[in-house]
Amino acid sequence: MQKILVAHDGSKSSDKALKRAVEFAVKFNASLTVLSVIPELYLTEIAEADKQKISNSLSKETTEAMEKIRKSLSGKSIEVKTLVRQGDPAEKILETAQKMKADVIVTGSHGRHGTKKFLMGSVSSKIVDYSKCPVFVVK
Repeated sequence: MQKILVAHDGSKSSDKALKRAVEFAVKFNASLTVLSVIPELYLTEIAEADKQKISNSLSKETTEAMEKIRKSLSGKSIEVKTLVRQGDPAEKILETAQKMKADVIVTGSHGRHGTKKFLMGSVSSKIVDYSKCPVFVVK
């Protein structure tokens, strides 16, 4: 295992996934890429200028969160890279994993169940279904 991609969205579940991914990276002397994806906004009731303001705010907030993660991991004996992408989270995670030739994707489980999961699907489920590399889902 040389390259680990961990998906992080700021949730407690993704914090757990990050912790586990760091453990793997240290144990296997692997590089770690932390990816956060800003979802596209589909708010039809909001003016385009307001959508842009919201998007810019989310981008700034996400970039700052990734920098905080990078700094918190700087004392570890592993190579850490952070990325921020925009688009469909599952698609961007899968695309990034393929481009970087990740050996494993580590992601949190978001806890959707029943009808909601059936109707909406989940990022972790899509990653498991379509990934070309192993996926480790952390509860």
